[in-house]
Amino acid sequence: MYKIAIIFAAVVLLIPLAGHSFASGNVEILIASGSSDPHSQLTFYSATTSAYVGDTLQFGNRDSVSHEVVSGTPDSGPDGKFDSNAINTGQYYSYTLTEYDVGTFHFYDKNYPWMTGSIVVQEAPIGFKVIHNVGADVGDGKTTFDVQYQSVKNIISADIGVKDRSLNLVLVGQTDQNSDLVLRLPTGLITPPFFGVQLDGQFTKNFTISDQQGIEVVTIPITPVTEQVSIVGTQVVPEFGPLAGIVLAIAIFAIVLFARVRPIHKLG
Repeated sequence: MYKIAIIFAAVVLLIPLAGHSFASGNVEILIASGSSDPHSQLTFYSATTSAYVGDTLQFGNRDSVSHEVVSGTPDSGPDGKFDSNAINTGQYYSYTLTEYDVGTFHFYDKNYPWMTGSIVVQEAPIGFKVIHNVGADVGDGKTTFDVQYQSVKNIISADIGVKDRSLNLVLVGQTDQNSDLVLRLPTGLITPPFFGVQLDGQFTKNFTISDQQGIEVVTIPITPVTEQVSIVGTQVVPEFGPLAGIVLAIAIFAIVLFARVRPIHKLG
């Protein structure tokens, strides 16, 4: 029994605290498993979210029965913006946002009307792309941010470094000239004054910061071969959430068990 507990704790410690899937321009909204049961109190994940014009909403069905998601409210009925028709288990329905969707609009499940949600749609600054769910890889995974950026290269990964309190970006793309990477960092994600900016692991002082109504705009000159950019700050999204606390508790419990069951060797 003790050995099983110790092995279980060791396995848990090897599991990452939070997953982070990166897909610029895609906003995933999952239909929770068991949500078709009105007593489960389960619905969409996330039931409320934000997005930008040009983003694609992706409704994924994790439940064991089919669902039909429509725009509108159960009280007023469908408003005609979209109707997923039947989304079977494991399938997705996609809807791309346009300028006509700017503002807050609602959606619900036609078959299970207690399942409701809403989306706040904004217009992204011209020329800027959006990274969704930055911060999902730390804490409890529920505190996330949208980061806007402008660059001739594309950002394919955005993760938080807990130890050095950093935002780490991976860039791809071919260009034959120097250019600027412009980042719009929301308040709460990472807080200035920054300790510094790293380009491919080397600190640089060649960057500028300006505040625009609570958004920190960071402009960083990059070269054609720049692949990694890190912003090291004084604060990032919450480092430890409930899951981290559980893992820590299991680790302590395993250590105590191990100490208690160590064999005692008699002398002589």
